[in-house]
Amino acid sequence: MNLFKQSAAARRRVPNEVLGVDLGAAGVKVVRLRKGKEHIAVVAADLLPPLDTTAGQWVLPPKLITNYAAVALSGPQHVVRLVTVPGVGESEAALAAKLQDMVKVESAQRFAFRVLRAVPGKRETMVLTVAMPETEVKRVLEVLPHGPPAALSVEYAGLAALTAFFQGPGSDLYEEAVCFIETGATSTFVAFLNKNVPVLIRTMELGGEKLVSNLQAQWGLDRETALGTLGQGATIDISQPLHELAAPFLRQLSISRDFVERQEGCRISRVFLSGGLSQVKQWGQAIQDSMGVQALAWDPFEALQIPELPETVMGQSGRFASAIGAALAIFEEA
Repeated sequence: MNLFKQSAAARRRVPNEVLGVDLGAAGVKVVRLRKGKEHIAVVAADLLPPLDTTAGQWVLPPKLITNYAAVALSGPQHVVRLVTVPGVGESEAALAAKLQDMVKVESAQRFAFRVLRAVPGKRETMVLTVAMPETEVKRVLEVLPHGPPAALSVEYAGLAALTAFFQGPGSDLYEEAVCFIETGATSTFVAFLNKNVPVLIRTMELGGEKLVSNLQAQWGLDRETALGTLGQGATIDISQPLHELAAPFLRQLSISRDFVERQEGCRISRVFLSGGLSQVKQWGQAIQDSMGVQALAWDPFEALQIPELPETVMGQSGRFASAIGAALAIFEEA
């Protein structure tokens, strides 16, 4: 959901090319997408170093420059909630006022929401809400102070990744209940979906950087070597340190699964993984063992027309879900 406040006229001017940007703590993922009549194509993509806040204006490689950017980011002060509101069919203004009171939105926060489903029999509405510090929005404008590219949208990274999922494997899960997990550098976003509608959303303080730090401390490794142990071709077994780190997360994941299955009268059939840890086979295996269902790492590039990707992106495709989803969300406004 776009955290920029835009007029209806502005929303109608949808560009046919957008740069999706995920301002991750461990690296900036950028994907330039172009929408054609039948397909959405990748023009360029790259994995760039984390932003240096002291370096002034961000300078992009020429191949990535286009007029507009859709930005995704996450932080400890970002709040994503599913809220059940009494009543159905209210005007947007009335619903916004009620929601801001319910979720205690502060004056220093940007707030956005989207109605997911109304239940007329119960006279209630389920709404997805997002609150982000105003300072984070200002940070984006400082990174991209002038076009091109000009910042067209800002949204929470986990929800942007979920948008990409809905364009990929989530496009035909209308009769299935699944779990979606996007891991970032410092946090993990979890969404349980029943018939393609989010029914439980959580953000947990577990990310790839914590695992890297633990490996460095336990085994006396430098950062580059610790990162190497997480690669697809790595021969070192990191199952034990990963299980130790992820145990509280896995317990909460199982509790959430049980709650959703009771509340919705469904069975979670699969888990879909994206983000940095989705590239680590032991991470998927740990979730699969804990949940008792198949855990699949999916490729957010699969739903797009793709040229030959640069070496920095190869083998890292799961990390680009938020950047791709942020750009796709702009095209959906058409």
